[in-house]
Amino acid sequence: MEKHRHIFEQFATFDNMYDGYLLARKHKRYQDCVLEYTNLLEDNLIDAVNRLQWHEYQTGPLHQFYEYYPKKRIISSLPFYDRVVNCAAYNVTWPIYSKSFYEHSYGSVPGKGPVRCANTIQGWMREAAAKPGDWYFVKMDITKFFFRIPTEVQLRELGRPLDDADMMWFFERAIRCDGRPLGLPLHCTDVTTAERIAGRGMQVGSLVSQMTANVVMTPADHYIKRELGAPYYARYMDDMGAIIEGKAAAWELVEEVDNYLQTSLGLSLNQKTAVIPIGNPVEFVGRKISPVKIELRRQTTLGMKKHLRYVQDAYAAGEIDLDYALSVITSYRGLFKDVTSDAFLEKMLDEFVLSRPALEA
Repeated sequence: MEKHRHIFEQFATFDNMYDGYLLARKHKRYQDCVLEYTNLLEDNLIDAVNRLQWHEYQTGPLHQFYEYYPKKRIISSLPFYDRVVNCAAYNVTWPIYSKSFYEHSYGSVPGKGPVRCANTIQGWMREAAAKPGDWYFVKMDITKFFFRIPTEVQLRELGRPLDDADMMWFFERAIRCDGRPLGLPLHCTDVTTAERIAGRGMQVGSLVSQMTANVVMTPADHYIKRELGAPYYARYMDDMGAIIEGKAAAWELVEEVDNYLQTSLGLSLNQKTAVIPIGNPVEFVGRKISPVKIELRRQTTLGMKKHLRYVQDAYAAGEIDLDYALSVITSYRGLFKDVTSDAFLEKMLDEFVLSRPALEA
């Protein structure tokens, strides 16, 4: 494997930090934290570069809150200062790590996403259905993925293509965040009362954490495709799907994958893992996929309605700009390209009205 050097030197520069700022503020330039940072932009950028070069950088206190849809989960948000640094790190390391990503890894990969993933799965279903034998869709889901990845595994996988102690120093700081435990017990049922555990988990939502999650899962992707010989296999972050001939072979794949995850990555499959005949609709990447059609899950449409209400309220309050609000609509139109829900789309768009009270003189 090629080893990359001098990455930290590219990372901790004023120009790259400015690029990180532009990426971090995208669609959020009117938020208070962004305006406050921008008011002293040059000072903040220089301060970040100096802290990195002097190895004095430390992630600020995380803002933790709960999301309740589609399920209750805890989110840890970085201060904007740290988001800028995070995006600057992403700028220089994404080209390195993305080279080794599996072709059919669709989560948090620019130009891919759930629509392409669903279309790929459906194409494979049709191809398998035309072949002799009984074919099954193997749906594999990892238990509490973001909250169970061991810190040592994250650092090990991030370090594989790097020969750069300074960059690894930063990654360790970024992964450990403000020092508070981020992991969850394997069998916890209530994230609000569960005791957080150290040495596992990551801050959810940043570009570096999304990239790290894909870096951690890339060896599993290649193991399933090359070593286990799965003819059809795709992954969307922690959701894995394969199409296998024979029910016994499908369950054998599940066993092999679960064993690999436990022994190599410190992870495990959960009870949502299932083996389903490909003629039946399969719930994957927010859709119900079959060889003949793709439909959005009801939970997905409810989530879209909720998000659009948030966009309306946030735009009215001046928390987001018009470009971001319109980008949400463009994104949702794209989601409907592969599904048969035109009536729902039109109704949803008819109810979406953007307005903002005039500013007082």
